[in-house]
Amino acid sequence: MKHILYPIAFICAFMCGCTGRYTNSSSALPGGDTLTSHSELLTMVDYGDYLIADVTNPWDTTKLLARYVLVPREREELSGLPEGTVLRTPLQSSLVYSGVHGGAICELGAVDAVTAVADGGYFSVVPIVEGLKRGSITDVGNSMSPSVEKIIALMPEAILASPYQNAGYGAIETLGIPVIECADYMESTPLGRAEWIKLLGALYGATNRADSIFQSECGKYEDLKRSVADVEYRPTVITEQLTDGVWYVPGGRSYMARMLEDAGAGYPWSSDSSTGSLQLDFAAVLDRASDADYWLIRSYGPLSLSALMSNNPLNAKFKAALNGGVYVCDTSESSLFDEFPFHPEKLLADYINIFHPEVSSRHLNYYRKAE
Repeated sequence: MKHILYPIAFICAFMCGCTGRYTNSSSALPGGDTLTSHSELLTMVDYGDYLIADVTNPWDTTKLLARYVLVPREREELSGLPEGTVLRTPLQSSLVYSGVHGGAICELGAVDAVTAVADGGYFSVVPIVEGLKRGSITDVGNSMSPSVEKIIALMPEAILASPYQNAGYGAIETLGIPVIECADYMESTPLGRAEWIKLLGALYGATNRADSIFQSECGKYEDLKRSVADVEYRPTVITEQLTDGVWYVPGGRSYMARMLEDAGAGYPWSSDSSTGSLQLDFAAVLDRASDADYWLIRSYGPLSLSALMSNNPLNAKFKAALNGGVYVCDTSESSLFDEFPFHPEKLLADYINIFHPEVSSRHLNYYRKAE
């Protein structure tokens, strides 16, 4: 196998530039037009004949996780470029790990450039599901241990994956294929995460479309936020439930906590400084949030109020469970996960409809009251 892997990896590395995690300190290059404004982790600067996309390390913001140098395919000369992973754009082939990014790529009209996905059974966006059925898109298997043989056979120009702290990508890091570190889920604001669609637009030759989508989202989101900015009553909200002995709640600086605040709600962990999730036990949640007015749960499959009580009789100790404040999103049917990262106003609208029906009483997009 080595005599096959080595030349492929060498050729790909030569064509696409250096790969691997970028550990240099974050430092912007002079000149250029900055294209991002809301994101804390993504900085895009247009230098005319190339574009630099810097991804800040979410776990050490003094450093870069990656620097990508996006060069149009029509530019023949690659000399004089700054250090970073060079990518020819628009991408013509790519392996996408997440349905979130797959859905956004489809919305940008670039599904033909998605030639492979990981965990294909979890993708619900129609063009990718149809591509998997036709065989034009290959499922390389579990994202934690994808089929290296299938990836070698396809040789995508880039792999889009979400980074995790102190974790790499295993064998695929030896192939010389650039990995796009999609750290959007670590952003601290909904619009900061949504702005990552600009990176997808730049990668797939849909810059104008991506800018248009993001500007539209900003306008809709800010309008909704202003509608509850001056409300006097701010109900307290908790999210999710105990799963295998752990209750995951959004950190106080996460984009989910920010969205609850923007929806005119109070959040028991608002003083926490984490941008990810907190792992708590039942007692810790009950102690902090037993009097929460609303309880929002994402469940794979329907979840009734009686089933919630049967799962754990102690759930009856939460005020929201007794006062009709439980709302459930059935993710087996809902498009929540595919939509809200790049269309946060749809989820914000649900929150406002639930918490402040006096302000807005429109049809809920994702959540339903548990009966």
